[in-house]
Amino acid sequence: MKLIKVVVLILALLVPQICVAQSTSARANRAWKPFYARLRDAVKRRDKDALTKHMARDFYYLSSGGDENQNQDTRDEAFEYWEGSGVGAWEALEKTLQQGTVVNTAWREPGSQRPSRVAPPIANNRRAITNQTFDWYAVFEFRNGQWYMTAFNECCE
Repeated sequence: MKLIKVVVLILALLVPQICVAQSTSARANRAWKPFYARLRDAVKRRDKDALTKHMARDFYYLSSGGDENQNQDTRDEAFEYWEGSGVGAWEALEKTLQQGTVVNTAWREPGSQRPSRVAPPIANNRRAITNQTFDWYAVFEFRNGQWYMTAFNECCE
């Protein structure tokens, strides 16, 4: 009898966790295509206001870049860098997004369980990262019920 109670208790604790994880994954999958279409459109039009809504506030854009103005938001610094550095970041972002995405396994935050994707698909390959066989990569995460681009950077700092 005690064994049955223990099993029931374990199931009662685990089943909701599994359902929540599946629910998050399903929501992320449904939200991906509309998000990606809006993101690509904003990049194509160079619409910083629209793109800002699709970028995480803690956006990673350069290994040495950071929140220079201390406003807890690195998106403005990313745009400054893209437009002032002469590296052709806008064009590179558009080209990177045109190549599509895959589920991210190579660029995940340690311990993160959030759904994540990476572009281009080759950027998800450890050998390609080591050999630097692509120029730029973008990372996306599903946070608080919506997708965000969390990084866009040159390979492979």
